[in-house]
Amino acid sequence: MQGFADIGTLSNLAILFVGTGLGILVGALPGLSSPMAIIVLLPITFTMETLPAFALMVGIYVGTKLGGSFSAILLRTPGTPASACTALDGYPMAIRGEAGLALGYATMSSTIGGLLGWMGAVVAVPVIAGVALHSAPPDIALIGIAGLVMVSAFARGSMVKGFSGVLIGLLVSSVGIDSQDATMRYTFGQTVMESGIPFAAVLVGVFGFAVVFSDIAMTVKGSELLTRDVNLRVPSIGDMVRRWRAWLIGSTYGLGIGAIPGVGADGSTWLSYATVKNQSKDPPPEAFGTGVPEGVITPESSNNATTGGALVPMLTLGIPGDGSTAIMLGAMIMHGLTPGVSLMRDDPHIVYGLLAALLIATLFMFVIAMGAIRSFVFILQRDRNVLFPFILIFATIGAFSSSNSLFPVYVAITFGFVGFLLESRGFPVVTIVLGAILGPIIEYNVRLGLALSGGDWSTFFDTGPRIALVGIIVFLFANEVRGTIRSWRKASSPRPSETA
Repeated sequence: MQGFADIGTLSNLAILFVGTGLGILVGALPGLSSPMAIIVLLPITFTMETLPAFALMVGIYVGTKLGGSFSAILLRTPGTPASACTALDGYPMAIRGEAGLALGYATMSSTIGGLLGWMGAVVAVPVIAGVALHSAPPDIALIGIAGLVMVSAFARGSMVKGFSGVLIGLLVSSVGIDSQDATMRYTFGQTVMESGIPFAAVLVGVFGFAVVFSDIAMTVKGSELLTRDVNLRVPSIGDMVRRWRAWLIGSTYGLGIGAIPGVGADGSTWLSYATVKNQSKDPPPEAFGTGVPEGVITPESSNNATTGGALVPMLTLGIPGDGSTAIMLGAMIMHGLTPGVSLMRDDPHIVYGLLAALLIATLFMFVIAMGAIRSFVFILQRDRNVLFPFILIFATIGAFSSSNSLFPVYVAITFGFVGFLLESRGFPVVTIVLGAILGPIIEYNVRLGLALSGGDWSTFFDTGPRIALVGIIVFLFANEVRGTIRSWRKASSPRPSETA
């Protein structure tokens, strides 16, 4: 209730409303994304109080989840990667003249998924935080290491690619003055690097410049709307109740998988869609992909339920569930907060304020979509050639404003090219940010744990939870090695035609 009281001021609600509307707009425009929008607006949050700043980010985060379905249904061009699954059945419905109904199903299921995801987060955050608050330095270090390994294992591509990004992030976090020994590390005699590589510039480069570079081809490719006459048709309550299996399975997958670092909505939508399709009797599985409502309801409910799921590890363990929550973690550091297990103890009003903002943003999302669908359809018809230059300009301003010098701009451009090259070759760039965030936390707690134990490394194995964490880390590594060996054997084994 205190969280609702803190977020419920007129100014905070206005910021949350604007952020949600911007999120829907950003999600509806192919080529843009939630991380990019948050990065562009990050400089604005430097001058804001902490809770309003995060209310703006949460609004954008929630809004983009629904916005991506608009272009997926009307253009067959997903506005966000997570909405690609929606296009399978949403676009065929639009071809049949049911574009408004498809958008109605997307809006209703997104709202239901968001509400169920919020309920799951409200239940899970205090429980996990209560356990985490009793963690000692070795526990915190192992949690951080487990988070890095999990992101590397579950992120798109192989674990080797994921861990390569993590190592880059760890290297970035180690530049500058050692906080314990006051020695210089990797500064190469440059005074400007003594205070470390600006984290805001890394965020801007990886999620701003890199995304623009990768999507620059979209500035020369236009899209034609399937129809310009769209009247949002909201399905009845009875209709949604009859299709309860679709939104319940979708929301459950979104909440559970969204809490797994590195997977997020991209994985949960496809997994939930496949589950509902395989278990469906009416309509039959072969009808999916031809324009059945369940094919829209399932991914959209899963997509929005991940917002609650991704916030759980971010608020309790300091481990982001996806790119947007990774940026929010970075913003916490910039606003003087300490992400991780101590956040609930030191700043509980921020945690509960964010959870309250998540619920209100979900309700705002429904209201805005209902009242402004024609405006979003009109914007989808506009030429996007002017968008990316403005994004580059605002991203440059954001990097410069982090320390009012040109060095962060050079860092952002450099990491923009690095992120673009890595992303084009299947390396998940979110792992770079996660390594940069968790690197200092892991290093500090490892060294503190060893200092308290007199240099005895067995302190990381002397309790049941620590043994379990080490077991998870070893299992994930072993599973990756086994998969790699299996791939090598399969590649080296002769084909039947060669042995014949």
